[in-house]
This record gives sequence, C-alpha cells and structure tokens, in this order.
Amino acid sequence: MNIIDILENNKDIIIKMGWIVSEPYSYKWWGGLDSADKIAISAFLVQLTKWETVKKVIDDLSNRNLDKIDNIANISIEELDNIIKPVNFHKTKAIRLKKFANKAIEMGGLSNLLRIENRELLISLDGIGDETADSLLLFAGNNAVLPSTEYLKRVLERIYGKKFTKKGAKEFAEKLIEKDLYKYKLFHAGIVSVGKAYCRLTKPKCEECIFKGVCKYI
Repeated sequence: MNIIDILENNKDIIIKMGWIVSEPYSYKWWGGLDSADKIAISAFLVQLTKWETVKKVIDDLSNRNLDKIDNIANISIEELDNIIKPVNFHKTKAIRLKKFANKAIEMGGLSNLLRIENRELLISLDGIGDETADSLLLFAGNNAVLPSTEYLKRVLERIYGKKFTKKGAKEFAEKLIEKDLYKYKLFHAGIVSVGKAYCRLTKPKCEECIFKGVCKYI
C-alpha cells in the first residue's frame, strides 16, 4: 500500500478541503496564500476562527501594506489589534503576532527564523505549539518536516489497526513516507483532509473514504 499514490489519485478531496496542491516550493498550498509572511500571519489568526474570516483580514492587511512580518513589527499592538478585530480573541492574537514579528526581526528576517534548527525557539513563542511550529516550517519555511496532529494519529491508527501517541504517529509516518518536500506537503494536506471529510472522531464516513480499500478499521 502506498498512501502517497492514493493521495495523488484523489487530489480532488484535498482541493475541496481548501488546500492548493502545487509544486513543492509554492506557498499556495496553504489556502492559496502567496507568501511565507501571509502563512505565518494566518497561522496566528486562524486559531478558533473561520478561514474565510482570516482571508478577509489578510486582504485588509495587504491593502494597508501590512502583509509582511517586517511591517507588522513596525506598528503598535493597538493598531494591529484594530485591524484584526474580525478574528476571535483578536487582542491576544495581536500581542502574539507582534512578538513573533519582533523575534523575526531580531533573527534577521522571517526566513532565518523559519529554519529547522529553530524549531524549539518557535515552540517557545506564545501561540505556537508543536503542530503550528511544524506547519510553519513545512509550508512557510519549505523544510521537510511532518506536523504531528490528532488527524494523523487517528487516521494512521485506523488504517493500520495500531495505537499511537501523537509523537509515535509522526515517527511512524516519517518511516512510511520518503523525506521529500512535495510528498510531505501532500501527505499532511491529505491526512488533514481525510480526517475532516471522512475519518471523523464519531460517525466516520468509512464507505466514502479514499482509504477504505486499505483501512483495517472497516
């Protein structure tokens, strides 16, 4: 069984769930955004907020020439908070995003911050956990890193009939998938898409799932 082949043959569901399947170094995988800066900004804004709302806020930031991390570092928290008000918990997110921008400036720019050797530093920043750090490293920094998610744990447990911790699921996936930027992006986007569309925590839609032919859960 080759999960990557199954995902390649079912890219329509990945696209339907909001991902843009593109070339390896493209930023557009992340909901069609076109820069590492926008991906980083969205990673803070999207928590507990609908993606459609986040996209509108990012468009507003773009119109104000504030869709760059460097430029966000140069405005006040109050000004940033006022612009991102449509998102939930905007005050907290404004503070976190401003701190992140300041750290990026301190590191010499966003591209310097989003290096694999800075993973623990990223996790130490407010609002960034393991999953967000790895997602930023993969989609904004173009590092071959697999994010550890609940979707990954659930889908792999059901496909293979094994129990995993989140860390264990990630380690299993790393042995399963060739370390390749395109394959890692496709795998993560695909697993999250399957988790949301079919492999739900309760009442999974097994008969519709693209992995039904190889899954041990049914």
